[in-house]
Amino acid sequence: MFNKRLSVVSIIFYILAGLLLIFAVWSAVNSFKYISNLVNMGQIIVKDSLFDIINFHINSFGQYIVYAALLFGIGWIVDIFADAEIETYEFTEEELEALDDLLEDELEEETVEETKIE
Repeated sequence: MFNKRLSVVSIIFYILAGLLLIFAVWSAVNSFKYISNLVNMGQIIVKDSLFDIINFHINSFGQYIVYAALLFGIGWIVDIFADAEIETYEFTEEELEALDDLLEDELEEETVEETKIE
């Protein structure tokens, strides 16, 4: 099914994304338990402090989900471009000589224009 090998860098990004996702799930479970305990004890009313509850959850585990998604995306991008081939072009001697002649002509034109300006 998969004929392509994953690069080491993309595997590292995938592992880091997985670890962050595991931590985010663990943190989310603890955050929901904490809010549930507060509601059960009557210390907080969900309807009155919905913004604070959402803010608590985002601060507890939201950024880890975003970081995990970003690391996974970076790993995916690295994996896509890992096998990209760079095209090179070998110049022949005639092409190099023509390029040298062209550059010499350009330098001569610039010096002529500089002398005209002065």
